[in-house]
Amino acid sequence: MIVTMAYDEDLANRIRELIASEDGYTEQKMFGGIGFMIDGHMAVGVNGEVA
Repeated sequence: MIVTMAYDEDLANRIRELIASEDGYTEQKMFGGIGFMIDGHMAVGVNGEVA
């Protein structure tokens, strides 16, 4: 069985590296992708895969 992500995991990892040290950082699965939140506000989202 092949499992695929609904979003570009490499891009999500790059974003994590950039903002993970921010105070109030969290992640939330949403809209078939992942949202990166700071203090409960969406800072950036990753949705879909790049071909």
